[in-house]
Amino acid sequence: MQGNDSIEAVQKTGEKTYCIKGSMMKREDGSMEPTKMFDILEIPLDDYSDIEFTEAEVRRIRMHVMKLKTGIQAMAPLLCSGPVKCPFRYRCPIVDRNIKTLDGRDINFAGQNIKKFPLLRQCIFERELLDFQRRRYIEEYDVDVESPTEMGMVNRLAELDLFDMRTTMVLAHGDDKGEGINLLKQQVTSVSMDGQEIKRTETHPAFELKEKIHKMRKDILESMVGTRREQYKQAAALKKQDFSDPSTSVAGLRERLVQIEKETAIDAEFTEHKEE
Repeated sequence: MQGNDSIEAVQKTGEKTYCIKGSMMKREDGSMEPTKMFDILEIPLDDYSDIEFTEAEVRRIRMHVMKLKTGIQAMAPLLCSGPVKCPFRYRCPIVDRNIKTLDGRDINFAGQNIKKFPLLRQCIFERELLDFQRRRYIEEYDVDVESPTEMGMVNRLAELDLFDMRTTMVLAHGDDKGEGINLLKQQVTSVSMDGQEIKRTETHPAFELKEKIHKMRKDILESMVGTRREQYKQAAALKKQDFSDPSTSVAGLRERLVQIEKETAIDAEFTEHKEE
């Protein structure tokens, strides 16, 4: 807690009251004195000195923390689970579609070259999409990359685009039960006396999720546009106040000089007439 921090706290010890603001503490007589009361916030509450890491482990932990500092959305890409288990394997650009099953009707995912897949690492496709969308929003809306608030909105938009892509792929290829291609899903509502499942047709959850994603994206974009609209208004007002049109200023000055000359001539004529 340094300098002009706006966080205030009140600590009561017995009958004495201390008002703490930033790094200063106000005494009962109104005077201020430095305090280290909040320095504890910068001290780790747990001791890790008994844990030993290899250089590779330290590097891995550091990279993980750096991702979190970039934004929690940096953790959004899926971890590659290989061509057999990946739920979006039909859209994976690494999969060789020329490798077919024996009947030639489907892709042979088990026969893929496993060495080409970044197993247990972030999906290359999703990571690149996340980075591309983040750069696109920064350029389109002239985002201040030093602003945690604006970058938070950008990261959130990129994350929503990633989730939107996943729902689209589910609707394009179907879920694990093969449903969703027609935007519908068979939902079991009950079981009859003879053990037969009673189903009803509903909108697929992936389609409903897309609508929610679009609404969240719209809300964030409106917030970004609204913020910039206010910034532009303030900038325009300051520009109008501080940097008025030079030609208008010169014209006004010229008119004022002409008016002064007329007033001076009238005063001189009146003085001369009075002396006569």
